[in-house]
Amino acid sequence: MSSGSVAGLLLAAGGSQRLGEPKQLLVDETGVPAVVRMARALRDAGCAPVLVVVGAAADAVTSSLAHESVHVITHEAWAHGMGSSISAGMRALLDITASTDEVQGVLIAPCDMPAVTAPFLGALRSHFTGTERVAAAYVAGAYMPTASVAATAAPARGIPAILPRADWPWLAMLSGDQGAKPLLRQDTITVPLGDGAFDLDTPADVARWRQTRGLGGRSANT
Repeated sequence: MSSGSVAGLLLAAGGSQRLGEPKQLLVDETGVPAVVRMARALRDAGCAPVLVVVGAAADAVTSSLAHESVHVITHEAWAHGMGSSISAGMRALLDITASTDEVQGVLIAPCDMPAVTAPFLGALRSHFTGTERVAAAYVAGAYMPTASVAATAAPARGIPAILPRADWPWLAMLSGDQGAKPLLRQDTITVPLGDGAFDLDTPADVARWRQTRGLGGRSANT
């Protein structure tokens, strides 16, 4: 059973260079942009506050979040890598929570992993008691069949993941492309996430996702 509240930190600052368009704004079959879907998933999983780090296409991504109950953090140095975006978000979170110890963990999530849903984020939260790290374990699924996922005794682990407050100063010092994986290689509870190795990096990825979600020939950003 979870103990203490968990903040949400949504990483939505990347430049989507391989995709050629902002992946944050890719819409699903209901017309909801990816960044909005994930912000809502974090809230529906009980995360509060929810912070969204934006960088590339900042104006458009921020505009899409206009009606969402989130703190938008504009990260000017987003091109330095994911680690710098985590750092920017964590520094903001440390400021927001400086006067309270109620928030005991932060759930860091990307906006480009179609398999991540509010129920899965809730499953991560259900394993967090205030001090443990809890992370997704990437396993096979509809997008990434068994043959495409390394068959190892210990599946790769990564975000979405919950990091306890003791880890926050370290996270706030990250830079470049270095993310939370060094911490997650240590003692970490894992929750299997089918298709955890699949994200929307290329046009082929988006085509596969759109076909699975029944988007047909419709433009992904409209």
